Amino acid sequence: MIMNDLTLNIHGFPAANRDLEVELRDPISNVVVKTAKPFLDGTTRLPKVAPGAYELTLRHPNLVAPVLRRPIRVLPTGDTAVTVVIDPAKFRNTPIEDIPDANLTPVRQMADSVAETVLPLAAKQPGEAIKADDWNLLASSIRDLAQAVSELTRLVSPLGHDHPEFLRKFDEVTNNFDSLVTTLSAAMAELQRQIQAGRFRQQVEDVLDAASVDKNSARGKELTDLIGELERTVTADPASFARQARNVGVQLATKVETLKDERADDATFLTSEVVMALDQSVEVLKSTQTKSYASELELHRKTDRAMGGGALNTILRR
Repeated sequence: MIMNDLTLNIHGFPAANRDLEVELRDPISNVVVKTAKPFLDGTTRLPKVAPGAYELTLRHPNLVAPVLRRPIRVLPTGDTAVTVVIDPAKFRNTPIEDIPDANLTPVRQMADSVAETVLPLAAKQPGEAIKADDWNLLASSIRDLAQAVSELTRLVSPLGHDHPEFLRKFDEVTNNFDSLVTTLSAAMAELQRQIQAGRFRQQVEDVLDAASVDKNSARGKELTDLIGELERTVTADPASFARQARNVGVQLATKVETLKDERADDATFLTSEVVMALDQSVEVLKSTQTKSYASELELHRKTDRAMGGGALNTILRR
């Protein structure tokens, strides 16, 4: 059987190359055919691979999911070279960069040398002439000392007393936190939408029961289908959901008023608690103007305070 070599070049995030593991699998049997560890520059060579289709997988011990997985084909003629690019975003939660400590030995040696050089000049007597050689030696020593101090400021404290490794880490942590907050806010808003939609549906069904209208009848479905439209947009962005909530609120108000007009002679129904609760919910829907997850969550909290908490428990009990 013809056996060829597979050469792999990994680009994208060199810092991860040291711990990567390369797997070559048979896509049909899912058996690992070859494994290898890449060099620090991302190159690796898998010798004696039979021609055919394979699945290439890159794994890293710090990640649960594979870093990369893609199909490849080993050619029957000559060696096969494959280049892959990994996503650096998979390694965002990295430790703070280790910056080597500054080597201050040359600076200290320069300062010691200046001190030894100018020491003989400190023995001048009053009235003794300062020779040109002495003056030149003093000026040269001052220049060397100034250069040493300048080098010291660059070694110990970067320009502006900055620490780029900490700034990069702070930016990474901030981006990760912002991403987490956005994800959690979206999840909480969608959960609240489902709870509130369930509350509105229950209120509509209670009003239909009080009006002796079957919820499966044409009249009943006119109201319950509106809640269904609201439930179908629970994953929309805040602005789109708010627009849909206002539309549902306006249509629901019209149909509830029609139902109340039909039972204008039934004072018990018109003043019942279920009708008043639905009217309050309709006003909430009509006044929804949220444009962000934060403002929407605040609106849901106000709604719970106004209508009473426990909406989820009420839905689950029924």
